[in-house]
This record gives sequence, C-alpha cells and structure tokens, in this order.
Amino acid sequence: MLQPLVYSKFQLVNPDDAALEAAPLEPYPFIPSSKFRIVTLMSEPAVQVVYEDWFKDNDVEWVYWLDTFHIVISGSAEITYWDPPDWNDEQTVVASPGSMYLAPRGSRVKWHITSEEPFRHVVLDIPNGGYTTKDMAEASVHGE
Repeated sequence: MLQPLVYSKFQLVNPDDAALEAAPLEPYPFIPSSKFRIVTLMSEPAVQVVYEDWFKDNDVEWVYWLDTFHIVISGSAEITYWDPPDWNDEQTVVASPGSMYLAPRGSRVKWHITSEEPFRHVVLDIPNGGYTTKDMAEASVHGE
C-alpha cells in the first residue's frame, strides 16, 4: 500500500538567540553526561529545523538515519566522521562560523567542541524524523 502524499506548509522562521539562551540545559540523547540546549524552529513533514548550542567538555556523537544539514553560527568544533555504509574511512575536519556540512544518512559523526563559546548551529533534518527532544531524552534513559 502506498503512503498518502503529505504536504508541508510554507514557513518563514528566524533563529531566536534569546529563546535558545533561555532554553533549559538537557542531557544529550544517549550521552546523558553531555548537556545541550535546543529549540525547534520548524516542524513540517518535509523538514525539521532546530537551533542548538553544544558546549566545550560536552562531546556528542550521533549515527544518522536521515540526511541532515548543519549551518554553524558561532563557536568551533573538530568533527570526526565515518561515511556509510561501512564506516571504514575516518576523517576529521574543523567547523567554525559560516561552515556548512551534510551528515548523510548512515554516517557516524562525533563532535569535540574546541571553543569557549557555544557551538551554535542550525540543523535541518530531511525529511522530518518525527522525534522530539523529550522522545530522545527518554530513549537515552532507557538505553534504546
């Protein structure tokens, strides 16, 4: 059976630094000792857009199951990644304000924040993965 075609709505959003700075520090999914801040800017079937701050001494790691595009606003990070499908080739790059990168579906990525200021970035998940910060936090507690 085919899935029904679902349309997204046009939206214009602007990253809101004040809202992000007012957001609570939360445990990063699957790495509860690392803390981060997050606000959702857009949630449509075609894309989920979030605004995040990651912090020095709070390294994070993720394996992507959908394509994700990041735009760095402030701070810097060493990013180590392994491309799909077999993660054989390890590469490391440095991202700083103005950097943009694609984390393709199936990639494994680890960030080491090198700046004192937060590594602030906009993340576009394509398509919308359907998860929320609450969903991810619960998964990290249950070890899923």
